[in-house]
Amino acid sequence: MTYEELKKAYEEMSKKCALLEKENEKKDETIEHLEELLLKRNKMLFGRKSEKSKYLQCDGQESFEGVFNEAEMLSDETAEEPTEETIVVKRKSQKTGEHRGKNKLREDLPKEKIVSKLPENKCNCAVCGSKLKVIKEEFLTSKLVYIPEQLKMREFYRTVYKCECCDKNGEDPHIVKSENPTPAQVIPKGLPDQTLVADIMQRKYQLGTPLDRQEKYWAAQGVYLSRTSMANWVIEGSKWFEPVIDMLWKYSYKEPVLNADETTSRTLKTDKGKKIDKLGQMWICSTGRAAKKKIAIYEYRDSRTKAVAEELYYGYTGILQTDGFQSYGSGSYTRVGCWSHARRKLIDCIPEKHKKSKAAIAVGMIDKMFKYEREARKEDYSDEQLLEMRREKIAPLVDEFYKFIDSLHPGNGSHLAEAVNYARNQKAALTVFLNNPLVDMSNNLAERTVKPYIIARKNFLFSCTEKGAHASAAVMTIIETAKRNGLDVYGYLLHLLTELPKYGHTPTREQLEALMPWSDSLPDFCKKKYSQVESVTIPEMSLCKAKV
Repeated sequence: MTYEELKKAYEEMSKKCALLEKENEKKDETIEHLEELLLKRNKMLFGRKSEKSKYLQCDGQESFEGVFNEAEMLSDETAEEPTEETIVVKRKSQKTGEHRGKNKLREDLPKEKIVSKLPENKCNCAVCGSKLKVIKEEFLTSKLVYIPEQLKMREFYRTVYKCECCDKNGEDPHIVKSENPTPAQVIPKGLPDQTLVADIMQRKYQLGTPLDRQEKYWAAQGVYLSRTSMANWVIEGSKWFEPVIDMLWKYSYKEPVLNADETTSRTLKTDKGKKIDKLGQMWICSTGRAAKKKIAIYEYRDSRTKAVAEELYYGYTGILQTDGFQSYGSGSYTRVGCWSHARRKLIDCIPEKHKKSKAAIAVGMIDKMFKYEREARKEDYSDEQLLEMRREKIAPLVDEFYKFIDSLHPGNGSHLAEAVNYARNQKAALTVFLNNPLVDMSNNLAERTVKPYIIARKNFLFSCTEKGAHASAAVMTIIETAKRNGLDVYGYLLHLLTELPKYGHTPTREQLEALMPWSDSLPDFCKKKYSQVESVTIPEMSLCKAKV
């Protein structure tokens, strides 16, 4: 072959090689995309509901694994039975490494002493016949006893008087009646008083017991309470919470940082009974980690649109930490992003056994940031120390992360492309925390606020009507806010349902301030376990909580 022919053949081969390389790149991208899809599908079907892996550490969202099969997961045939010495409660969370297998009960648990004695005819010595003397009581064992709740009917009467003298003289008898002893009622024309309504609310929303199971429970006690009636009682009772929730919103707007999230809430009918099977939204607002007032608010709306976010956070000028959802994009607040969301999208892109994939490298960088943040929290850094640490250690990692992200060019439509675009688009929101010590790296506080509702939703699945969804939001607000302020949930529900009907639907600010979960004027049964209070001075009480 001549030189020209060789040159021409070389050029043709070079072009073919270039085309083949491009084809291979496209095929590699397709394979990677398919692996991502397969991985995500397998994770959804068979995987653990957690972002943790054997080779990645994170400070990501908590896993729900074990919530519904805790009996099987926590059972241990080798665990020792607790002795009386181990039955000591600690209200604070257990320290890392502390043994969790032993049952723990509170110190002031009521005790019933049962002592056996010899019958009179056996109290003499079998050897000499002398009278036996008691020298001690020998401890044998202790057993935990359950005393079921009790229902009773409280009937209200008033005494009627008349003047017999006037009656004898043929005059109209003078009739006098005593005052009506019936206190203000949460359901004025209904069967239950506030003690029962509070109990139904707590069972459903804190303990996750659906109304159909409550119906069966009370039927077993010989009392039939229909689930429809109980649902109506919850809806009517929750309306009394509206002024309290309005006050909680006002306090929330004063906080420098709020955390927001949302989750689905299914409704089957309109309030007029028309079938809709609609997927609404439960919007969640939580005051920040360093908030003066610990508040968690749930609001039901029928959509997830921008208009809802504008309505809920109208006039708020602080910092709102959310995920990348576009509905939060406008407002007078400063929006802050969530590194856990950015990390989560990258986690979904890591194929099995690909520890050095591009997504895994990016996740490793984020994990280093979370590691420094956790160490700072553990050491209880001041705001100044936290900012200094972030500038020195985390800011360089953020720069390194975005340089790496900008160097990636994944194929359109792949999960990696989605994760990369999310990180790029959220850069401004994701870097606010570097200059503000009140802002966390993640929005996990809001997501932990969502968790109780998700767990409750697993049990009742849907709300029959939108009124029911609004009632669920109101009751969840009271329960979760009470928990954050260290209150007894049943006691606080009972207190609100006792006091608010006295004030009507338009209580004064002073009356509402006294009902706030941080108020010093709350009664003891709100601040302690309700069953711990020996004497509860509530004349309306008709459901006796067992002292167990």
